[in-house]
Amino acid sequence: MSSVQLIDRELDRLESLWEDGLAEMYRSYLEAVAAHESAARPKLALAAALVEIGIRLQGLGDRAAAPPTLLMGDLCLARSSRLLADAAPQSVQVAFARAIEEMSAAAASEAGAPNTRQLLLRALGAR
Repeated sequence: MSSVQLIDRELDRLESLWEDGLAEMYRSYLEAVAAHESAARPKLALAAALVEIGIRLQGLGDRAAAPPTLLMGDLCLARSSRLLADAAPQSVQVAFARAIEEMSAAAASEAGAPNTRQLLLRALGAR
């Protein structure tokens, strides 16, 4: 199955998000995964984009999102987790988990939110 078919299947239920910025996020992360195996690159870029948009949808650090929006954010994070489990080395999986923990901890303590993109780019580079 080609990478495009895999990405299309992953996005079936997220089509509206794709049009509302997920596509642009995905493309921006494609540049950051150049050091990974070519077959894993689309999945890793999509995983990072899904985390970024999932965190945004959940309103982490802000007012709680409405239930449907919160659930869509959960769906993004769940799909990201599945993609990482399938395509990322353990070091990248752990780095993603730590990045999400850092964002969650900052939100819970009402500290300044760390830059999501910088944390995810660092996670993608974990070795």
